Amino acid sequence: MNALILPAALLAIIARQPAADDDQAEPPPNRSVAVGVSPDWKPLGRGLWFDAKSKPKRVIVEARVVLRDGALEHLLCLKGTKEHEAIVATPADPQQIHAGLLLTGAEPGHPVRFQPKFEPPAGTPIDVKVRWKIDGETHEVDARQWIEDLETKKTLDVDWVFAGSTLYDDPVSKKTIYAALEGDLITVANFASAILDLPIASSASDANRIYIARTHVLPPLGTEVQLILSPKPPKPKKSP
Repeated sequence: MNALILPAALLAIIARQPAADDDQAEPPPNRSVAVGVSPDWKPLGRGLWFDAKSKPKRVIVEARVVLRDGALEHLLCLKGTKEHEAIVATPADPQQIHAGLLLTGAEPGHPVRFQPKFEPPAGTPIDVKVRWKIDGETHEVDARQWIEDLETKKTLDVDWVFAGSTLYDDPVSKKTIYAALEGDLITVANFASAILDLPIASSASDANRIYIARTHVLPPLGTEVQLILSPKPPKPKKSP
């Protein structure tokens, strides 16, 4: 589908599709506690808020740490989908995450294209911070610090972009489906269904997986975190 008409089409179907199921899990057996929600944030849905007063505007996504070791396809997945290859999982509805990013002024480009030739994902670069609280101390880091390039042994140094996922017609239900409902929210391997993806060629093949979790910097499994998403300001143009 044409990426230029995706946002309007997406907003039109948000109200018609169900949000994620309620989380009935017990609190994690560690020393972490919820970071807390500002009264200035506008709720967009379960586990999701919009901060209109910050500059730039931000979307805050509630999530939990579900993986601390191994190869990655995602930083963030939808709860109940791909926890075996994502560091954190969220109950927040993917369509509402997309809508929240539109509210920040971010513009979706297009997801990865493989035919007729490879085109990397494109869109507004998105800054992703992660915040958590443990032993009474609040921590906040660039989410890329949680991910390591397997070949270079360095942390991820590429910005995610607002690829915007895509829509498709389900042949069984005959309904229009937002592809990120499959679980691909913030990825480090190229998926056409991803909301945020890396604007480079990044394989999802097990044999060619590029990125791994940086176990030594990650909080314990079950730790509740907030992912803070905001559009990055455009880089200044170089003088001729």
